Amino acid sequence: MTNSYDAIVIGGGVVGAATAFHLKSLGCERVLLIERDQTCSGGTAKSCAIIRTHYSIPSNTRLAQHSLGVFENFRDSLGHDDANCGWVHTGYLILAPEGAAATSLAQNLAMQASAGAETRRVDAHEAKALNPLLALDDVAAIGYEPRSGFADPSQTTYSYVRAGLELGVELLRNRAVLGLMRDGDRVTGVETYGGDISADLVVAAMGPWSPRLGPWLDIDIPIEISRHTVVTFGADEPYENSFPIVKDLTTANKMYIRPTTAKGALVGTGDFGSPLDNPENMEVPTDMDFISGLAEQLAHRMPIYGKGEFTGTWNGPYDITPDWNPILGPVEAAPGLHLACGFSGHGFKLAPAVGEMVAKSALGMTPDINISAYRLERFADGELLVGAYGPGSIS
Repeated sequence: MTNSYDAIVIGGGVVGAATAFHLKSLGCERVLLIERDQTCSGGTAKSCAIIRTHYSIPSNTRLAQHSLGVFENFRDSLGHDDANCGWVHTGYLILAPEGAAATSLAQNLAMQASAGAETRRVDAHEAKALNPLLALDDVAAIGYEPRSGFADPSQTTYSYVRAGLELGVELLRNRAVLGLMRDGDRVTGVETYGGDISADLVVAAMGPWSPRLGPWLDIDIPIEISRHTVVTFGADEPYENSFPIVKDLTTANKMYIRPTTAKGALVGTGDFGSPLDNPENMEVPTDMDFISGLAEQLAHRMPIYGKGEFTGTWNGPYDITPDWNPILGPVEAAPGLHLACGFSGHGFKLAPAVGEMVAKSALGMTPDINISAYRLERFADGELLVGAYGPGSIS
């Protein structure tokens, strides 16, 4: 290792790994990916890795659509024979109740189509043909994405890391960043317990550790951290991987249901979760009331799980901004620093596009998808990205 680079990426999750890969592939000469622990040891490892394009903000749909194409053609996209994201093609159904949500769904389907997403409205009969486990008596509107699915977060991240290393990215693990080097306002590198490392530009892709940037810069990084619990259930009838993922807007917590690799049901929520002061304090005793509540919701939507069984659970972090959308791009008050954080539950599905667009922006290129709306300064300027479905991870 040297102590000077053209670019440093902080954070070895999927966003950081993708950004480092793209910086190098776009011609940045000396790129360092630095990780406080092991690669894919933070929020990425706990992701449910659902990949869908349904959003109510057009730029989110464009980023998701770009990422979907990468996941579908992962080996060719990375140009690496061993690249594997664990892609599973399922399709995706989004269910809305009578009222505003159904109206928003119809409007969003039209917007998504104009943004290039393959999506359409289906009726209950077609939805049940696609996923015969469903009960839909209380559903007023249904959207369908035939190309969606899920992937493996660890395989995806490791593939980006390996592809980057083959291009010449350097990787420094088990090295926590303690602060940012400054020359006046300008960020000129990172401070670590092993010494300072300088760089022309720094990209912070720190996931739930991103709030630490605020004190380092003496500016506000408006991110809250929460704990999200994911639960898995089994039943006599398998949830086949060919059955679409389900997003249920009839529930207050915006429940989602995904098949597991063992053909059970993986269930989580798109709400705030539980506030968390420290992302390292992720593990807590199992909340059986929460699990029972999810089990009831699941059995209502998929009656076969009325006689199902609880099979497992884990917790993962969300880094949530005031508008539930990420912070991307340069920081006006700290030249030389670029952000890729605050993903609010969107991170994995957007990571391929975000890594490429943030890398292009940091190198002074014009990104194929404009990310200026995601700038940090939007919060102070009152230009929040507000989704049609209200607060939650389906903006």
